[in-house]
Amino acid sequence: MKLIYALVCDHAFLSIDRKVNIIGVFETINAQAFPVNHQKFTLVGSVAPSKDKFKMAIDIVAQDSGKSILKDVQERDVVLPANNEGKNFNFIIEILNTVFPKAGYYLVKIVIDGETLSDLKLLLLQTTENKSLN
Repeated sequence: MKLIYALVCDHAFLSIDRKVNIIGVFETINAQAFPVNHQKFTLVGSVAPSKDKFKMAIDIVAQDSGKSILKDVQERDVVLPANNEGKNFNFIIEILNTVFPKAGYYLVKIVIDGETLSDLKLLLLQTTENKSLN
């Protein structure tokens, strides 16, 4: 298995002609206070598969502690069609209501058959409220 690309974004979808459309790519989430609940973001990517059946999971872990912050690793069985040879496996996964307990780096892990294929860094920053425009 080879990861072609993976991004965290606000939204992604397939167009009518099966092109992946990606909106709002980001690597940082700003929050005024922690813990913070990020209501929705999307993981989009493409894998060059080396087999036609595999298990795929997504996990998000705090980089400093290695502790998972997802209650469910969202594991799913993937079965590619018989005529898929030479084609990449594209995925769009919405991640809802993720609670980040504190500021810092988090790793969005793409796991295939128990092996981490990629770690995408996501930075959570604490910001201060701007009370004055002067």
